[in-house]
Amino acid sequence: MSEVDLITEQRGANGEVISFVDHDDQILPLNLEKPKSFRKFRKFYNIFEEVIRPRGYPDSVSEDYLKYQIWNTLQSFCNTVSASFKTRTVLKSVGVGDSNANALSAAIIWILRDGTGMIGRILFAWWKGRNFIYNLLGVYSFLKEVILPNGYPDSVSKDYLEYQIWDTCQAFCSTIIGAFKTRAVLKGVGVGDSTASALSAAITWILRDGTGMFGRILFAWWKGSGLDCDCKKWRYFADILNDAAMLVELCLPFYASISMQVLCVTSTMYAIVGISGGATRASITHHQAIRDNMAEISAKDGTQETIVNLIGSFGSIFLLNYFSSSRAEWILIISLMVLHLYTNFLAVKALIFNTFNRERLALVLKSYFTIGSVLNPAKVNVNESVLLGFGLNGLKRMCGFDIVLGESIKKSLNDYAAADIKLLQSVYKDKKYMLLVNGTKKKIYVCLEKGETAADVIAGYFHAVCLGIATSIYNSLDLDIYARRQLHHPTPITRLYTYMKSYEKSHNHFRNLPPNYLMDFNEFVKQEHSMFFTALDIQGWNIDSHSLAVGEFRIDWKSSQSKKTI
Repeated sequence: MSEVDLITEQRGANGEVISFVDHDDQILPLNLEKPKSFRKFRKFYNIFEEVIRPRGYPDSVSEDYLKYQIWNTLQSFCNTVSASFKTRTVLKSVGVGDSNANALSAAIIWILRDGTGMIGRILFAWWKGRNFIYNLLGVYSFLKEVILPNGYPDSVSKDYLEYQIWDTCQAFCSTIIGAFKTRAVLKGVGVGDSTASALSAAITWILRDGTGMFGRILFAWWKGSGLDCDCKKWRYFADILNDAAMLVELCLPFYASISMQVLCVTSTMYAIVGISGGATRASITHHQAIRDNMAEISAKDGTQETIVNLIGSFGSIFLLNYFSSSRAEWILIISLMVLHLYTNFLAVKALIFNTFNRERLALVLKSYFTIGSVLNPAKVNVNESVLLGFGLNGLKRMCGFDIVLGESIKKSLNDYAAADIKLLQSVYKDKKYMLLVNGTKKKIYVCLEKGETAADVIAGYFHAVCLGIATSIYNSLDLDIYARRQLHHPTPITRLYTYMKSYEKSHNHFRNLPPNYLMDFNEFVKQEHSMFFTALDIQGWNIDSHSLAVGEFRIDWKSSQSKKTI
């Protein structure tokens, strides 16, 4: 019995390579027969790798990444240990365990401490690398120098100003709420309570931070690689969760006996906020930096927020003294939270991304197939949802299948014979992707070759949608997209339906489109692909990058063909 290599699959650059071979027209994995203990070790190693390394490591990072991370980890460890001693000293100094102290004065000290740091941050951002005399020319020049990126407005995206206005408003609301929260937390850990001790308060503080770190690790492992894909949704989710955490901490004085448990829960919530908010902020900054000035825009964004926080901090000192009534205080806090969430909503809705994530691409494809035109980025971004779990995230109702990018092909090969794979090798020999249809799970796997570009990924996704619609038509399955077609002028969906009429199905059960049909079908897709990508270019879409969720698995189906040719 002879065995012929068909496809090899590898996860990442250093992952295990699995060869799938033709064994009497059956597709079998060649090198999965590892000891059980080895497979368990490999599983735990993969989990550990996912927690601490970026997806696609080492190909997805610079050459100095590992060395930098080693030294950065060591300094972080030293800093954490020294900070634990500092925490006890600070808590003792603001009145933990002192019956003469009160939470209001401690909160004001805390706010003034933060405010002084904000002033230093603003002045340093203004002064560093600038001519001092030049910056004394006037208040306007000073503010422009501090707040706006160099070359504004030509150096930033068109949505920059509107986004920053609403982002500034939400930051102001958050700062004032944070001041009331600080007072509640300090009171909850024992400021003004003679029975409390600085040591126990410090331990509570450290446990709170430790729980947050643990939550940060788990969340980064669970969702870290997907935050870019739904940037707006995760940004708004972070703000909602942040307000929820502050609301819980504002109630801390009522549950002082379980302050440690409450602070651990809120610390985990803040950890998720930090990861999702920080990652999405980086994506937004990258989008706004149209002149490769990402570092400057990030710095100026930080300065803008610092100025707003500074104003809010000093304003909150007045408010903390003014609101003596608990009822009036809660009315103010709830009002600020509503305003905070509303301005955040307006901020993320102001963003106009011209690159594709799953929902934006789905909206464009839906428009293209039903009416024959591509929507521009402004219209698509208006229709994009900013709430997790909502919006047009998938295309199953449109094409009958879920589209999966860059995932393992082990299970999907069960629907194919070796002869089918050999035909598919010829069909996709000049492409950077191969499509495999799993009729049982209603999934189409876009299997990517190593070295694919963003345009290749988008092309593979478009081809998969066409194949999904064609397969559904071939099996006489009803689709929403076909019901919404335009009857009076030709569109891609009507052209596809007319084209598929030439293929007759001789059985009643579900079947994939036969591989020998795919060569002709490829010619149809090639024409549609050309028209679709031309329309994308005209409407201003950027196909040189994307935010689609792509797995780590890459396959090679061309090497076996080369060996046969030789």
